[in-house]
Amino acid sequence: MAAPTLSFIYNRGADTVYSGTGGQDADWYLIDVSQDKKIYTGGGILGTLPVPTAAAGTRDATVRPAFGTYVVPQIYIETPSLMYHVPLASGNPNTNRYVFGVYVDGTITSDLYLEYWDDNTFTTTDLPVLSGTVSYPYSMVNAIRTTNGAPPGSWSGGSANAAYLSGFNPKLALKDASSVANEAVYFNIYTRIPFDSSLFHNEPIEAYRYLYS
Repeated sequence: MAAPTLSFIYNRGADTVYSGTGGQDADWYLIDVSQDKKIYTGGGILGTLPVPTAAAGTRDATVRPAFGTYVVPQIYIETPSLMYHVPLASGNPNTNRYVFGVYVDGTITSDLYLEYWDDNTFTTTDLPVLSGTVSYPYSMVNAIRTTNGAPPGSWSGGSANAAYLSGFNPKLALKDASSVANEAVYFNIYTRIPFDSSLFHNEPIEAYRYLYS
């Protein structure tokens, strides 16, 4: 059996299903894994960035709260020339279903698992954004599977079907099934900053693990 081809997609418009087979489709666009980055930003002096696009490299400071935690309000996909807003990824709680996805062309003989690591050695999760703090001993990156339904209205990292992403365990199963074939699976994601976090700039690796034969 040939190796499956995975296409990583994100939605710039309405909360509607992806109908393509690996390419751009309506409001769904491809993430070029060789050069694009997923940027979490906003809430600082600017408060927001120009929507839907901003110059590549544009950043706004992110608030570290005086107490509790703060959800970073915006996610962008940064290409070499522009940053594209992912509007459905904003807000907390967030009940949007069709936000990020992976289209599987071919057959995976396992579920498709989403993980986060320090770097592309896939061996450690020591970055502050993944290791958490004393008051918040979890990965600050949270994601929820939305393949089989929208998130609950009170979605947080501890909700059913969600995970604090940090390495091989915990990980997020994107279909909750034993195989994935010629279809798209979906998830929603955010980053939560606790009051006692250090000041940092991290670039963890978003990874996908699966089996095929």
